[in-house]
Amino acid sequence: MGQKKNTTSPYYQGDLIFILAMFFLISVIAVYAAEPSFSLKGYPAKQLFFYLLGISVIVGFLYFDLEQLEKFSIYIYLFGILSLIVLKFSPTSIAPIIKGAKSWFQFGSVTLQPSEFMKIGLIMMLASVISKASPKGSRSMQEDVHLLLKIAGVSAVPVGLILMQDAGTAGICMFFVAVMVFLSGVNWKLISIVAGAGITLVLLVLFFVINFPEFSKDTLHIQQYQINRVMTWVDSSQQDANDTYQTEKAVTAIGSGEIFGTGMNNLKVYVPEGQTDFIFAVIGESFGFIGCTFVVILFFLFIYRLVVLIDKIHPYNKFASFFCVGYTALIVIHTFQNIGMNVGLMPVTGVPLLFISYGGSSVLSALIGYAIVYNASCQLTKYKGYMFK
Repeated sequence: MGQKKNTTSPYYQGDLIFILAMFFLISVIAVYAAEPSFSLKGYPAKQLFFYLLGISVIVGFLYFDLEQLEKFSIYIYLFGILSLIVLKFSPTSIAPIIKGAKSWFQFGSVTLQPSEFMKIGLIMMLASVISKASPKGSRSMQEDVHLLLKIAGVSAVPVGLILMQDAGTAGICMFFVAVMVFLSGVNWKLISIVAGAGITLVLLVLFFVINFPEFSKDTLHIQQYQINRVMTWVDSSQQDANDTYQTEKAVTAIGSGEIFGTGMNNLKVYVPEGQTDFIFAVIGESFGFIGCTFVVILFFLFIYRLVVLIDKIHPYNKFASFFCVGYTALIVIHTFQNIGMNVGLMPVTGVPLLFISYGGSSVLSALIGYAIVYNASCQLTKYKGYMFK
């Protein structure tokens, strides 16, 4: 008898489907717990719509191969930059200042945050640039310098535009750019020089913000709310109660959930922006330590799956591998920063918990990245199938 053939479709990636399904269920349930509403205009219904739209995007992306997606990266990147420029010069009637930042387009009840989509466009463009460079170990120092300059050139404009709108999002972009540079195979001496310069710059900015806040505001053009967040993080005892209110409420909410939580629709602690920035606090109060642990484990499993994919697909498609590097870094920094600020370890920056927090732009951009990852996993299954035929 012949060996039984594997008839499973390469488009069926069971673990990724399970992880996405869990993110979907947790998000809708948590958003509903933050704002119990059956209205079509309520947060839970909107989050459900965003997820369904995002899942349709994932299905649509499966019709393109990785080479086509790499070709599209330049157009997505340029469109992202254009949208950020338009946002900067748009009147407040369509680009209002919200929470001290001009980061959103608003058309009636619909809001759109271009920086969220720019993150995916930037990762795609950087992945394309790095994948076209000579293989690691075969590049000269001059070629490494040239690659670094290309990466800096690609990153400077979008990161600079985002920095003028939202320092937290700009910091996230800098993080995944740094990770992609580190794993691109650039000589460690060059990386040390660049890393040293970057760390020195960050420390200098923090020094001026902490010791000379007025100078930071007037000369460095750092917003007052950003200064308050840093000062609250450094020493909460010296700040006004309003500056620490969100963090204190979040920590109280998580603590009140104890082991098993208080249950849905039974929240006792009001946490501002509970459906967005502080969704983890809502999960902590509603579902306790068990619920928080499940969320953390789910993110760990997803990150582990991405790391495995990075390694396995690299010999077949470097663009997909480096995209997964940037996307993994994006997930890691979002998760660490959001949960960190919910438990009082990190400053409040308005960074959402990807896949869980309410928000059309953040959900859709995260799912666009997920679509490319899913496509890469499908292509890897095909590559392996061709090898053993």
